[in-house]
Amino acid sequence: MFSNKVQISLFVDDVKKAVDFWQSLDFAVIDSQETDGTLVVEIAPSEKAEMSFVLYDRNFIEKQSPDVATNPPQVMFFAENITDLYKKMENLPIEIGELIQMEETLVFNFVDPDGNYFAVSEA
Repeated sequence: MFSNKVQISLFVDDVKKAVDFWQSLDFAVIDSQETDGTLVVEIAPSEKAEMSFVLYDRNFIEKQSPDVATNPPQVMFFAENITDLYKKMENLPIEIGELIQMEETLVFNFVDPDGNYFAVSEA
């Protein structure tokens, strides 16, 4: 059986820049190490979260494993207080979509420095 722990690999152009971006959204660095001369960082919404991202340098992955698909995953986050999160993100230097009502749920999306889109929905 699958456990509740989920880890998603994100291939980024600049690992340090990506870490800074996610930390501006209050993500925690879980682990950071250098592997074969490249920085690899695991981040999560909190230190106790069961979902995390592992940030890899895109060029390194393409050289080491050219057959690895580097298309970004579709990721949906859930927020307890989506309005407060949206207001916080509006004040950050990031691209953010409109907060919209879909049926009975508020949702919006945002873009990381590498052009990956993420969605956020009311929990």
